[in-house]
Amino acid sequence: MALGERGRGVAETLERYAFVVLLMLTAVGFALRVGGLSRVGFAEDEINKLEAVSAYERGDFTQNAEHPMVMKALVFVSVEAARIWNERAAPDFQISDEAALRFPNVVFGSLTVFPIFLLTAAFFGRRTGLVAASLWAFGVGAVTYNRVAKEDTLLVFFMLYAFYFYVRAKQTSGFDPKGKRRNYVLSGASWGLMLASKYFPHYFGLNMLYHHLFRVRERERGEPRGNTPGIFYLVFAAAFFIANPAVLLPQTWAYLNAYSSEQLLTHHGYLMGETLYHNVVSKTPFGATPVYFYALFLLIKTPPLVLVAFAAGLFALARRWREPGPAFLLFMFLWWMVPYSVMGAKWLRYTLSLLPFIYMIAAVGVVAAARGTLALLKISREQRPAMASLVGACVLSLFVGVPAW
Repeated sequence: MALGERGRGVAETLERYAFVVLLMLTAVGFALRVGGLSRVGFAEDEINKLEAVSAYERGDFTQNAEHPMVMKALVFVSVEAARIWNERAAPDFQISDEAALRFPNVVFGSLTVFPIFLLTAAFFGRRTGLVAASLWAFGVGAVTYNRVAKEDTLLVFFMLYAFYFYVRAKQTSGFDPKGKRRNYVLSGASWGLMLASKYFPHYFGLNMLYHHLFRVRERERGEPRGNTPGIFYLVFAAAFFIANPAVLLPQTWAYLNAYSSEQLLTHHGYLMGETLYHNVVSKTPFGATPVYFYALFLLIKTPPLVLVAFAAGLFALARRWREPGPAFLLFMFLWWMVPYSVMGAKWLRYTLSLLPFIYMIAAVGVVAAARGTLALLKISREQRPAMASLVGACVLSLFVGVPAW
């Protein structure tokens, strides 16, 4: 019996002290992302960020205007902090421009374990949330694109928080108006910061469409209606304009007009395999990179064991697709894959915003595999908790640890 109680304690302790586990995952994820950060030279888009930082120093906020200000503001702070550090540090402790430029994304990419855990746990429980957070912390794809100074890392960070707080607002009873209001305000602020990080407003639309089609909670008898309050939209707009005031400048709109009409393209091809394809929006849908571009990338670049867990997760979700959690993951996955695949312009870094859903689905598969394995073992009730901890540890090591190496 003592062994059973000890086994039960292991499983419950991990969930009870989830915050401590997440801190550990953040530290490990940070180490994976920050190591050798300056070994690779600047990409073209990163050079554009450096030029924008120089423009910010002169008070010009219209540089690199196809992107909002949050990324460039963080890079500005990081580069300035590195400059001050380098003036005082010994030669062996100097911070390179490459490391300073990429450091904000390393930090936010590491911290993304928190919103991915919260969102997953809101639908599937803490255990599945911890698995999803582990997959993100160790994930090859997530680590790779968190080491590049592009806006996608910040987009994912704020998007996941926006999804989470909106879900929590909908899950909160109408008899708790303060709780609902607080979550709506936090969600609105997150949406504003997401849009101030990257001009991808369609995620906001997908969120609203999902909640229009699916209820995450049934209303109690006599409970007030839970319509989205006006303050949600006000906070959304306020956060966006405060974090991205450059969008109000006429020069920004002139630049965006030229950029969106493809007048500023300096190159428009993409080498896939041994074939050079057009890679522009105007060639949508079949005149540019193939529609199977992202599907092929995920198939050949996702670790095989993660793919197995993802397939198992898809199967488990499909069986319960009417439930809020499965519906959310299937909805977001399909509404990412289809539109992005049809779009003529494709870039691999865009898959970073898909990876949270890949890892969340895989986490469902990992937990289902652990439970299925446990069900196949004919063990006594007294031994079951200890065996559950052992099986869980083995499955987690197999699907998270092995792919990471």
